[in-house]
Amino acid sequence: MKKPISPIENTHRPSRTYLAGTPVQANNSMLEYFTMSTFGIGMMGMAFGFINLGSKRIKKHNDFLEEMVKDRTLVLEQKHQELIHQNEHYKIALNMIREQKDEIEVAQKELLAKNIEVTEALEEISAQNELIDVERTKLHQAQKIIKTQNAKLLSIARNLDQQVQERTRELSVSNNLLLEKNKELDDFIYKSAHDLRGPIARFKGLSSLINLEYKLGNNITDHLEHLDDSASQMDSMLKRLSNVYEINAKPVSIQQMKIDEVISGVLRQLQVEANYPVVNIKIDNECRRTVLCDPNLLQLIFRNLIGNAIRFADLGKAEKHVNVVVKQEEKQLKIIVKDNGLGIKEEHREKIFGLFFVGSEVTKGPGLGLYISRMISKKLNGSIELLSTDSTDETIFQVVIPI
Repeated sequence: MKKPISPIENTHRPSRTYLAGTPVQANNSMLEYFTMSTFGIGMMGMAFGFINLGSKRIKKHNDFLEEMVKDRTLVLEQKHQELIHQNEHYKIALNMIREQKDEIEVAQKELLAKNIEVTEALEEISAQNELIDVERTKLHQAQKIIKTQNAKLLSIARNLDQQVQERTRELSVSNNLLLEKNKELDDFIYKSAHDLRGPIARFKGLSSLINLEYKLGNNITDHLEHLDDSASQMDSMLKRLSNVYEINAKPVSIQQMKIDEVISGVLRQLQVEANYPVVNIKIDNECRRTVLCDPNLLQLIFRNLIGNAIRFADLGKAEKHVNVVVKQEEKQLKIIVKDNGLGIKEEHREKIFGLFFVGSEVTKGPGLGLYISRMISKKLNGSIELLSTDSTDETIFQVVIPI
């Protein structure tokens, strides 16, 4: 570095130039030189003052900066030590990371292998799931079939149970009917034999009496009339017994028929009854068109009901009547027979449809009319009932038959 030139050295250099001139010029030069020197010294003083002040400030600032540098250096050294310490930790951590990286790579390889195994296992499971779905579908279909079959079997079982119950009821009804029929048959045989023995005994008695009277030469006309009456009674009884057999044995024969024709035939048959001439018989037939029914069975119902009304007429009454009403309601034929005869006692009400039951002692009969009428009504899927009875009023029977 070059050394700086001082102001004094600078002022001595031009003096050599001015000393070479004239004296005036020399004085002027000296004055100028003195002035300039004074000014230069002042300026130098001032400069030194400023420099000194600046040096102090700079020194003070430098001291402050040195303190700051020392503090900063201490801080930096601490930071440096911390960094060195952290660097050691980082190296240890880096080594651990490298070791863990190796372990992770090994674990990744093992995981990849496991993942492949799991993938294969999942594929196998998926295939098995598909098979399971197929089997489950088959199982559902089988369950539906089984459920349907179970429902059918349950329905069949219920139907069988219902059929068994119905069959049991039918057998029970049939058994009861059989017991009733057996009882009726027993009563029928017993009472038929008893009732038939009466005319036979009269036959025998009359025969012996006629034989005796004939030998004595007496008149036997009255005895022959009694014999004829007994024969008529036996014939009537045998016909009714034959009717009972035919009603039980023969099937129902449904035919087109007219009610008027059936009633007219019945009235012609009943003209032989003793009370027929004194009884006023009124027929009110509202069913004018042909109907489907068994004419023979229907004729027996009319004959028994009207015949009983004529046979049990109250001869003590001035006006004796039998009113027959026939009408059709929907698909049913309704027959109503009213009479003002002897009537039926209340205690006999439940017995009148029994076999060989006779409700009056005034007129003897076989006691088969109402029994036969009930048999016919049941066979035609109908019914017969006694609506009212009073010895001073009317006895009313009603028969309802599907047609």
